[in-house]
Amino acid sequence: MILFRKLYVKAMKVKFLTLLAVTLLFLIINTWIMRVLEPETFESNLHAAWWLMTTMTTVGYGDVSPVTAAGRVWTMLVIYPFGIGIFGIVIGMIVDSFSKHKQMKEEGRLMYRGQHHYVLIGWTQKSREAAKALMLEEPEADLVLIDELEKSPMTHERFHYIQGSATDTAILDQAGAARAKAVLIFAPAHVEDMDLADGRTLLIASSIEEYDTGTESNIYTIAEILNKQHVKMFKHVSVDEFILSEHAASHLMARSARHHGTSTIFGKLLNNGRGGEELHEVSALPEWKTYRDAFESLKDKNALLLSDQEHINVLQKLDHPLAPGTKLYVVCDKESRKRIGQ
Repeated sequence: MILFRKLYVKAMKVKFLTLLAVTLLFLIINTWIMRVLEPETFESNLHAAWWLMTTMTTVGYGDVSPVTAAGRVWTMLVIYPFGIGIFGIVIGMIVDSFSKHKQMKEEGRLMYRGQHHYVLIGWTQKSREAAKALMLEEPEADLVLIDELEKSPMTHERFHYIQGSATDTAILDQAGAARAKAVLIFAPAHVEDMDLADGRTLLIASSIEEYDTGTESNIYTIAEILNKQHVKMFKHVSVDEFILSEHAASHLMARSARHHGTSTIFGKLLNNGRGGEELHEVSALPEWKTYRDAFESLKDKNALLLSDQEHINVLQKLDHPLAPGTKLYVVCDKESRKRIGQ
């Protein structure tokens, strides 16, 4: 027993492919030996291999077995102790590899190899809500979180965790940032000083900008900013969009105090895909020569054109020319959005 235990421990240190090759060689050799020892019992190589596999996996259907003394002795001395042992180690290594893969995924040590996903940097209450909204609104897109937590904060087949600092290019590579639809940087919740929090966000944004210079794609970056005075510094690092977190909330509360129900309207526009009308993005079609053409075409599909990326009220520029592919924002329900196409 001590000898077999030592052999087992040494076998577990062998590389899986090596052990698999040894197992295959063991099957081939013993298939030939059993055919030589009992040609009448095992009428073909496939027959002998079938018996070996059912024996080594301890299934033991009993449809065939050695009948000669030589065949039984060889089975007892070689196939039972070594064959079952080798196959058991192979199965154990396969199970162990699945367990290690799961553990590495939970600890954020795996490389994400997908594309067209969203990268979230920093796990906070806001990033948690953003993750839920993105998973609901885009059922085909994966989410990749970069943080320094010990384990993944969420368990979902479309949620992937990368442990490390987003200022590290190796971590950005691991998260597939260059292949992402967008990178969202959230202000750290554990940093109370707004200057320090925005400074950390600015450092991450700068790191992404530097990383982006070595890629073929333009990484679309969205950053949460706590202090309005820091906006000009974020513009220098080419952040595509920035969200003034506290500023937006305070202004919405003030506007709701003056015009009751304002927050309800915003809530309906940002209802996270729970049905009803919401804000959608569409691209201008080639046949839409002016904003009026787009407005009338969308109205026929029960969609209200609100704005483009520069102006909040397109009614002031209905007769202005509209370039194909311009990003437009409309309010409509999901059925109307399907009728628009694209």
